Amino acid sequence: MRRKIKKIGSAVFISFLFLAWSSMGLATDKVTLNLNWFYVGDHSPYFVATEKGWYKEEGLEVNIIPGKGSADVAKKIDVGSAEFGIVDTGVGIVARAQGAKIKNVSMLFDKSPYCMWMWKDSGINSPKDLVGKKIGAPPGDAQRTIFPALAIANGFDPGKVTFVNIAPEAKQSALVSKQVDVVFDFYSGAPFYYKAFGPDKVKFMMFADWGVDVYSNAIVVTDKYAKENPGIIKRFVKASLRGWEFTLKNPEEAINIMAKYRTEIDKPLMLANLKLIIDLFRTERYQKNGIGWVDDKKMADSIKIISQYRDLKVDMKPSDMYTNEFLTKIPLPIEVK
Repeated sequence: MRRKIKKIGSAVFISFLFLAWSSMGLATDKVTLNLNWFYVGDHSPYFVATEKGWYKEEGLEVNIIPGKGSADVAKKIDVGSAEFGIVDTGVGIVARAQGAKIKNVSMLFDKSPYCMWMWKDSGINSPKDLVGKKIGAPPGDAQRTIFPALAIANGFDPGKVTFVNIAPEAKQSALVSKQVDVVFDFYSGAPFYYKAFGPDKVKFMMFADWGVDVYSNAIVVTDKYAKENPGIIKRFVKASLRGWEFTLKNPEEAINIMAKYRTEIDKPLMLANLKLIIDLFRTERYQKNGIGWVDDKKMADSIKIISQYRDLKVDMKPSDMYTNEFLTKIPLPIEVK
């Protein structure tokens, strides 16, 4: 009986200390999360984690800032401008091959969002139908870089298409004007294409559905930060993935929460964007291992494909690009289709 009372007393004392620590604001670690782009639907989980107090619960104060693309974020993380960043893994592989010391500490999209967009009446129903067509893409576009892998996987010569250089922001206008037959963009961009074209006028094909499923967006840190601050990383990842768990189950509420912090967002458009992102989480890997988990073979394949088609000399193991050590298992709260 005394032992039980002692245990209860210890638990109460620990709870008291935690509440006192929280209320007094002691030992709060301030960190910055550099998003990969301007505010869109898949950024809502981090505002959810803020609103629900999950960052605070982990002793963190998180400053969330927009980005200007994965390449820019990778550079900023590498030089220490922010502790955490969201970076496309293909871009991260290139950055690391060129000397940046960054690695993934949690995957986000388990299925690749890489996608091709075209008019519904284009006659393009498989990658083979791209032969003889014009594809619009920026020169350094990640999807353009690995297009040869898609062509080879589907049995045609990648040299039998014509690439037209366009600015990232000109993808929709190039397709609308029929300057090109196809543009590369993320699957999650569907609401923007449907708004511009009408849902009955445009369609898409995903790289992952045609044999090329490379890793994409992930949370990254530097090797140095991972070595020096493992506790902060583990707490940040845990709270962030709790934000994702909630968001996957409650997308509309997540967007409403985000809108409290970012009043400028178009809520219906962001919700449509987020609902598509959710599909990228519906995988057996996440069902088995939890959200954020990285598969070693898929990472190895991603490194091989990216390095081959970016003509990079890459001497890295999959474990150089990622670690699962900071993950707390957060279950996938949605069905795998």
